[in-house]
Amino acid sequence: MVDQLISTLRAVVGRDAVLNEPEELIVYECDGLPQHKYPPRAVVFPRATEEVAAVVRALAALGVPFAPRGAGTGLSGGALARDRGVIIELARMRRLLEIDPENRLAVVETGLVNAQLSRAASRYGLHYVPDPSSQATCTIGGNLAENAGGIHCLKYGMTVDHVLAARVVLPDGSITDLGGEAEVGAFGYDLLGVFIGSEGTFGIATEATVRLAPIPPAVRTLLADFTEIDDASRAVSAIIAAGLVPAALEMVDGVTIRAVEQSVFAAGLPVDAEAALLVELDGLEAGLDDEAARAEAICRQYGARSVRRAADENERKRLWAARKGAFGAMGRISPDLMLQDAVVPRSRLLEVLAETYRIGAKYHLKVANVFHAGDGNLHPYICFDGRNPDEVKRVKEAGREMMETCVRAGGTITGEHGVGLDKMEYLPLIFSADDMDAMLRLRAAFDPQGICNPGKIIPTSRACGEARGARRPEPEAEAPERKDAETSSDTARRFAPPPQIKPGRPLHAGKTFDPEAARSRLASIVGDEHVRPVEGEGPRVEVAPARADEACEILRLAAAEQWAVVPAGAGTWLDAGNPLRRADVVIRTSRLARIIEHEPADLIATAEAGVTLGAFNAVLGDAGQWLPLDPPGDERVSLGGVVATGLAGAQSLGYGAPRNHVIGMRVATASGQIIKAGGRVVKNVAGYDLCKLFTGSFGTLGLALELTFKLRPRPSHEATVLIWAGDYRPLLATARAIIAARLLPVAAELLSPAMARALAPGSSHRGYALLVRFAGPEKTVAHQISQSQAMIDGAWCAGIEAITPDARLWRALAAAPLQVQTRLTYRAAVRPARLARLIDELESLHEGPANSRMWHAGAGDGRLRVIETAAEPLSAAGPRLARLRAVARQSGGALMLESAPRKLKEELDAWGGVGPLAALMGRVKLAFDPDGLFSPGRFTADV
Repeated sequence: MVDQLISTLRAVVGRDAVLNEPEELIVYECDGLPQHKYPPRAVVFPRATEEVAAVVRALAALGVPFAPRGAGTGLSGGALARDRGVIIELARMRRLLEIDPENRLAVVETGLVNAQLSRAASRYGLHYVPDPSSQATCTIGGNLAENAGGIHCLKYGMTVDHVLAARVVLPDGSITDLGGEAEVGAFGYDLLGVFIGSEGTFGIATEATVRLAPIPPAVRTLLADFTEIDDASRAVSAIIAAGLVPAALEMVDGVTIRAVEQSVFAAGLPVDAEAALLVELDGLEAGLDDEAARAEAICRQYGARSVRRAADENERKRLWAARKGAFGAMGRISPDLMLQDAVVPRSRLLEVLAETYRIGAKYHLKVANVFHAGDGNLHPYICFDGRNPDEVKRVKEAGREMMETCVRAGGTITGEHGVGLDKMEYLPLIFSADDMDAMLRLRAAFDPQGICNPGKIIPTSRACGEARGARRPEPEAEAPERKDAETSSDTARRFAPPPQIKPGRPLHAGKTFDPEAARSRLASIVGDEHVRPVEGEGPRVEVAPARADEACEILRLAAAEQWAVVPAGAGTWLDAGNPLRRADVVIRTSRLARIIEHEPADLIATAEAGVTLGAFNAVLGDAGQWLPLDPPGDERVSLGGVVATGLAGAQSLGYGAPRNHVIGMRVATASGQIIKAGGRVVKNVAGYDLCKLFTGSFGTLGLALELTFKLRPRPSHEATVLIWAGDYRPLLATARAIIAARLLPVAAELLSPAMARALAPGSSHRGYALLVRFAGPEKTVAHQISQSQAMIDGAWCAGIEAITPDARLWRALAAAPLQVQTRLTYRAAVRPARLARLIDELESLHEGPANSRMWHAGAGDGRLRVIETAAEPLSAAGPRLARLRAVARQSGGALMLESAPRKLKEELDAWGGVGPLAALMGRVKLAFDPDGLFSPGRFTADV
């Protein structure tokens, strides 16, 4: 007899797309980590997004939990259906929907195998950067779920840094789009960023729009072997400290070398070595041999017995196949393996690596190591025989001790494999009860019913519900006995429902803000001299705490008195977005101005939110490092403001936006609690990435107190090519040609005549201008400048010059919005190849004099910022902005008002509306700020 659940699923997707017989389900009872086994009730194979949504709606109606699954290569037990849930398998959704080489993106169904995407893109000289070791079998959807890394994420970042948008089926069966086609065009909460890495607990991604990168013009791959693993570890730190940024920096220990060389992956690694480093540098041919020579010299300085370069592409591929095949090769020396995944600061790599071997010896277990040394991502292999219960017990004890060691060293419990089912009990090692409660509330915003991959990531007590996140999980039950049939009521989940998210009391209900009374109360916390009235719409009071505990006390007082709170750094974005419903107390972070830590060897630094970007970079510069951000404003902008706005500047083309650099935060919530997000290592996928959520939230979710960033070595040479022309079209075409030629500029910015005059007032040239900036070794930059100059057609070029040093020029560009009395400032972002159309529309619609508008546009990322100084009737500005917004939307982007009269924002909506995401954004707002304390109405009336 077929039960109701199976009948329902077959009615949705067809009989051939549902598996439910016990022998059919065996392969789905575990993923790549066979230590955890839970047979599902059924496996469903939808063929399209609409079928996924229909399946999810049916399961939600029955209260049946489900787990999304790709290729099942995960190593954390994340793709298992606990408590006889249903697996939704995306293997049949594997189409490559679009490759857009001009805009360097691809649209794929998420069942597509990772390596197939790069193969398809290679004909255009492009590839998809994230390359986990399971690249040949893992899927794009699985990569999104785990925020997968890989060998080349040291230089290029994780999956989250390469995904522009995703089509997602939420746990109620609704379909929504997260992110946007334009690389820097998203606004509102970064729901895409926090979705990536959520391990299938927030919904199911069915399509993804991903960024493609140019295949590096030149590559050098080095193999250095050492007789002592400690020497290899020291060489890793020395390479990073020297300012080199390898594309990959991997270490393989002696045990693993010998296993690999006895396998089909043999690549000529010296079997008598105790460690080998694989160092890969990529970029332009000019100067790359010098970089490789520096890396080789460092390896020899630290004891490398020999260093050889891959002679050709075939040898390079063999070396990387050996590295990626290490896990499979280890089967030659042990019937079972427990593969750990933890990250430690690079400066602690030597001691932690030694400790892993000591722990193995303590428990009489063989330990091997092969790992991403450049970012401190350890992968100890613990060898054992799963048929021996005593060994299994010792493996678990050894694994926990290794995790505790990594955490004590300042690290985290997982850098790329995820928490899943396997590491839930370790999460309290790095997050407090309040931290995990915040994560659970975010989870409930996406999944109020609690049916999407339950029993994963956050440790829960089934008796007390998921809101008690700090408790240790109960011991796992044995896999339930398989049955031929089971009713839907039998499959109803046994997990407690997630915490309920409900609005708090209405803000200011029945109360009027009394600024004098507020001043007195606030002065008792911070002192009278640090409280003052603020001019503006309605009465406001500004307060400046000097410590985190003062900030929290202010927030607790505000909650008790029902005051609306506006976080502020330098104060340049106080009126960003839609007009606030109320703004009673402005909390300035200017006195939170300590630089807490800078560890050059780890390329990380932590500072309080009130530290200015200029002061921060001045300190980092002493060690030859910097935070490569240039958001709108000047160097007086605070780090908290940079992160709160999340805005990218001109050099985001080469260095990325703030979201790519924030790795840790301490945030004061509306209740006056402090929660931690992220950590202090450059790879971290433990729990939900709340850093992404707070970045770009414009002070509507909490008050950032401390921020930890990953840094970059300061380039040894920077120079800019400045090109003038009477028309912007050939300049834009030239910029696109330079980018297409893989000359790798870090910025390619097009300037209106008014903006060009403001930045280069002493120039004899007039008209539009193009700034193309290059950064790197002097030989490389010289080559880039000469090649780019050779691409310029003298028929239209009105002038060209190379500028070095050029720092003043780029600082002036970032500061432009603060240098003039603006009436209206707005920004837009579109697909880069469609930028010309947007500028055409801008120029044709503007009736005022050319010198009344200043604009600059990113030729590589489709970003446009417009600063207007001339007054004009709102009746004229409104239709023009509405038309520009329509063109931006047609071009795959959006247009947002930054500084504008209140009436204009009310007429147009500063953001253009958040559309279908309004409900989800509202639930996220409620999860963190149920009383609506922080910047109420900034995004919408409810957010």
